Amino acid sequence: MDSVKSSLYFENKIVVEAKGSAGGLCIMWKNGLSIIGVEHNKNMIAIKISNVVCDWLLVGFYGPPYHSKKKKAWENLFALLESHQGPWVCLGDFNFVVNDNETLGSRKGGSFTTNYLKELMAELGAIDLGFTGSKFTWAKGKWGNAPIKRRLDRGVASISWRLAFRKASIAHLGAIKSNHTPILLDTNPSESFAHRPFRFEAAWLRDNRCPIVVENSWKTKTTGSEFVKLYKKQAATRDALRKWNKEVFGQCQNKINSLLQKIKHVQDSPPSQENEATEILLQSELSKWLIRSEALWRQKSRELWLKLGDKNSRFFHLSTIIRRRRNNIDAIKLENGSWSSDLKEI
Repeated sequence: MDSVKSSLYFENKIVVEAKGSAGGLCIMWKNGLSIIGVEHNKNMIAIKISNVVCDWLLVGFYGPPYHSKKKKAWENLFALLESHQGPWVCLGDFNFVVNDNETLGSRKGGSFTTNYLKELMAELGAIDLGFTGSKFTWAKGKWGNAPIKRRLDRGVASISWRLAFRKASIAHLGAIKSNHTPILLDTNPSESFAHRPFRFEAAWLRDNRCPIVVENSWKTKTTGSEFVKLYKKQAATRDALRKWNKEVFGQCQNKINSLLQKIKHVQDSPPSQENEATEILLQSELSKWLIRSEALWRQKSRELWLKLGDKNSRFFHLSTIIRRRRNNIDAIKLENGSWSSDLKEI
């Protein structure tokens, strides 16, 4: 593996040696990264990564295809992930599918064997990171004429990791001399700009300044036919609301964090009537901003079955991230059958 490491210009590695032509795992990284080896065995390698976003666990996992070896390998993975307190992401060949849509050409339906991948996602609240590219990652035989194909390789992550890396995506690359396609995790893909349509935010109605913004912009003097005047007034109102939203609600989380710091400072100060009155005002203002934040994320998440008032912004935030990743177009399939991630072509 040293020659492979050098040819790829990596300086560090953790290797689990293969037995003959079977098995073997490896993780490589370059100097300058803060990485600590956590655990490794014949089925997984786990490392802890520290960067500007957070400290998180990366696990490369290989799920044995043989029933007699599955239980121990998955028990070790469960134990590792349950013991880790921070964000984590796990990639690899799990040798399980989650539903029938991930299988082509073989018998579908329930199985009498335990699906450890489903259990892991249910018990740990793990999230499938999705993918771009070919739907399947494994083929029985030649890819061009394989009778059976499945999505056996994927990435799953904890909720906290998904929230920390909102833009992260996985791409299924082309298979080269293998019945498995490589999968590529990009934690910070390049931005793709798309025009976003104007939407009226429910949270605006909770602010007394909203009607004033609408009223003032509607008073804008316009010329032309009645239809043209109506169009121009609507456009002026839309632009005014966008500007006001950016100024007032654009820094919503920053405002919440600032209020939390002020409340902590007051609570750490010596007790006094003045501090008591200040804390009451700060708590009241914080409650208003939390309600605004919840309403914003609630509308964006489209999880309409939850009742307004739970202040469960973390859930709404996660729902929005998952929906945006699902709706985002990261790659397109060209007429010749190849995949392109070029933003201009997309």
